[in-house]
Amino acid sequence: MPFRQALFSCLLFLLPFLASAQAPDSSYVAKMNAPGVKMISVDGKYKVWTQKIGEGKIKLLLLHGGPGNTHEYFENFPEHLAKEGVEIYYYDQLNSYHSDKTEDKSVWNIPRFVEEIEQVRQGLGLEKFYLLGHSWGGMLALEYAAKYPQHLKGLITSDIGYKATVFNKNRYSQYADIIRRHAAKDGKTVPGLDTMGLRTLSAHITPAVQTEFRSLHMMRLKPEPPIFTRSQAHIIRTYAAIMLPTMVSWDFESRLASIKPPTLVIGSKYDFVPVEDIAYMQKRIPSCQAYICPEGSHYAMWDDPQHYFPALIKFLQKTERKG
Repeated sequence: MPFRQALFSCLLFLLPFLASAQAPDSSYVAKMNAPGVKMISVDGKYKVWTQKIGEGKIKLLLLHGGPGNTHEYFENFPEHLAKEGVEIYYYDQLNSYHSDKTEDKSVWNIPRFVEEIEQVRQGLGLEKFYLLGHSWGGMLALEYAAKYPQHLKGLITSDIGYKATVFNKNRYSQYADIIRRHAAKDGKTVPGLDTMGLRTLSAHITPAVQTEFRSLHMMRLKPEPPIFTRSQAHIIRTYAAIMLPTMVSWDFESRLASIKPPTLVIGSKYDFVPVEDIAYMQKRIPSCQAYICPEGSHYAMWDDPQHYFPALIKFLQKTERKG
């Protein structure tokens, strides 16, 4: 089976381990009525949720991961950035918890999401702003920067590489290591684990294996912060399943050199996105800095904030000084 097809099979198997969205709760009501909230029309028929936090010269729009995650795991950004004069904009993408939902599967493509971001930019009146995308949001941030560089003062990608088959192959290797350790504890071996392919791998990914992967490579902070737990509970996993075929084939490598805005690529030592990907991106993007969070995993803004935010602030300040 080709690697891409096998990867799809494996990731599809993992979806049940993701949190499933709850019905609207008290936090939903509070968010919809919070100060700074603005619902923005996109595609002429939907509305997406945004919220402005603080006032400042530096405008920062945040793109969450998923697809189907929410802005909520960015809620620790103000405590680190407000004193630096950063005006933050949260935004839930279409089909995320606080925004409109649709069963129309035609909305699930990257070019449409890029246009959604542009409509959000227009609705917020942002010009010469900074765009930070995390994970899936990082894919969108790169795509947006390639099409609409004139609106950006700076680009930040967080815990995302440049080619899905590359960083997902590393994720497979990390799962294989965990499966091997779990088998050894039971006095067993899994012959051919490194060569059996991703299709067979799914049979060995138990809830215990998935839990260990999460604690090693997704969120190393224990206990998980309540804000993060709330965000995870609001993920709508069905949308991630719809987008999987597109996500596993995503390849931005040939366009890295086309990125024009000053760029910071943030990686993490324990993430499934290999640090080599981050180094490669730094070399290929013309005006690019890179930073590896030495204690972080996929959500480094939570499990390594002492390194994540100073690196982000340094980039913002340096870019501002250059004008």
